[in-house]
Amino acid sequence: MRRIELTLSTGPDGSGRIAMTAFLPHPSIARNSVIFASPGGGYARGYYDLRFDGHADYSQAEHHVARGHVVVAYDHLGCGHSSTDRLDTLTIEDIAAHNHDAVSAVADRIRGGTLAEGFPAIPRAAMIGIGQSMGGGVSIIMQARHGSFDAVGVLGYSAIHTVLPQPNERAFERAADAYRFDRGTPGSALSVEAVSAEVMDFVYPFHWEDVPDDIVEADMAGGFPIRRTVPWFASGTIPNCVVAMMGPGYVREEAAAIDVPVFLAFGERDVSRDPRAEPAAFAAASDITLSIVPRMAHMHNFASTRRLLWDRLSGWADAVARTGAGDQ
Repeated sequence: MRRIELTLSTGPDGSGRIAMTAFLPHPSIARNSVIFASPGGGYARGYYDLRFDGHADYSQAEHHVARGHVVVAYDHLGCGHSSTDRLDTLTIEDIAAHNHDAVSAVADRIRGGTLAEGFPAIPRAAMIGIGQSMGGGVSIIMQARHGSFDAVGVLGYSAIHTVLPQPNERAFERAADAYRFDRGTPGSALSVEAVSAEVMDFVYPFHWEDVPDDIVEADMAGGFPIRRTVPWFASGTIPNCVVAMMGPGYVREEAAAIDVPVFLAFGERDVSRDPRAEPAAFAAASDITLSIVPRMAHMHNFASTRRLLWDRLSGWADAVARTGAGDQ
């Protein structure tokens, strides 16, 4: 697997910066599909290439690349190694627009054969956007507003109402009530720290009980979502506007407008109380796939059953490419 680090200037004046990592298969097995992957709030693009001492097969990028897919993981504007200024005034529309600029630039390079020396052009590649949690919501907005992708995978984000599961009903209701915001709530009125204080437990929603203790420790020891120490796969910043993404119906209009294939994935314990109702939010989608993965909590790539999800995503990406989505 070949790894290429990219930093792209974005926005009308080029003042934004989006950090990306492209993972390339050997040209002899390259397929007609490119997977653009964005992380959740509090995480960075390294979430898609997890590596832990003493443990194997935690890299989703490596899993897909071994099957011939190009994978491009990227940090949202305001997160990770992308530009992190104006955190209190950024809007979700700003983030989606800058992300789209970077995705479009890399897609052009892939189609034209200029992404990396020795890697051939894929002129009719299907460009597939997947996003975990925050990344799923932003991908919905990117697709509806900018047509960024030929298909969209929404992983662990509810287009109806995203709420972190909790160990008991009282804690769940407290968490749900803490996020009664909408798209009109200004970033200056939002606080990641204040709202997260109303969530009693972050380990329970994020990690199934069979996740190795040292891996849970690597993720959560520094605190969440305000990280006192930041693991290499995480982000030390979260734009204020992200808090409102857990409000009911936050992406209702954009989800309803998407007319490309959609892949929806949830763990057995995840942010949708009724995942089987989620496809109804994507009324115009040309095709909908729903996957509910057993023994998986919200942070899918840490789960013991993560490869079930990755295999389903790879198969779906192949199917999208076979339909000629890249020709649209």
